[in-house]
Amino acid sequence: MNNNMKIAMILLAAASIGLAGCTKESSVNSTPSLFQQNSSISTNTIVNSETSDIKNVSHAVKGDISPIDVTSIHSLKIQSSAAIVTVKGDKQIKQAELELFKDNSQGMDTNVTTSIQDGALQIILENKQKIINTGPLPSLTIRLPYKEFKSLEIDNKFGNISVESELSVQHLNVSSSAGDITVTDVIGMESSNISTDVGNVEFALPDQPAPLYVNLSTKIGTIDNQVALEKATNTKKVVSKELHGYVGKAQSESATLNISTQVGEILFKN
Repeated sequence: MNNNMKIAMILLAAASIGLAGCTKESSVNSTPSLFQQNSSISTNTIVNSETSDIKNVSHAVKGDISPIDVTSIHSLKIQSSAAIVTVKGDKQIKQAELELFKDNSQGMDTNVTTSIQDGALQIILENKQKIINTGPLPSLTIRLPYKEFKSLEIDNKFGNISVESELSVQHLNVSSSAGDITVTDVIGMESSNISTDVGNVEFALPDQPAPLYVNLSTKIGTIDNQVALEKATNTKKVVSKELHGYVGKAQSESATLNISTQVGEILFKN
């Protein structure tokens, strides 16, 4: 890691203390997180199905899971101001499951709401800062049944994002202002766009990906490509780096995968 990146990571860590008390430095090779992920007090939630409101319940029992019927849902949009967000596909479940764990610092009020409109499910996590938060970020986990979704969009302003296995989606969009992003065995069949301003990105391809055009770029950081690419081209400008190429046979009809970070490292692997 060069000096510019070290300075950027130090500034990020210092700025994050006031919001979430996070102190870790990141490295793609050892895959620790930029952000502290432990969480303690869990919060029960009530989902009023089509009325869309999820309300916190006092004296919650740890591990409570709220079901969401996604039979008629074709698209999902998840928005978060500050949290550890995990989305998992699971062939063993019939309904989506939402689980929220809050931190124990009492520094933030965390509220999650949902809405369903025209076949699109929106999940919004909002934090209101009460005092300086010295505890871990809240953790939001969403488990999805195996079905075809047109789109999955995740936007988390601060905190790590993880998207894991057993998902079928046409368009995948994942973004963060400050946080690591990990995508494992999931890819948009038509397009995938993965981006973070400050943080690392680790992307692991499914076992048998369709032909895919790949575009990797970082302004300050490194690119570790472990996938054989056809027509690969590397571009380096001072500290910025770009890598383009095809997974499988190069063809104009290929799906696209764009991965970018302003300050951070990219690991692209099988």
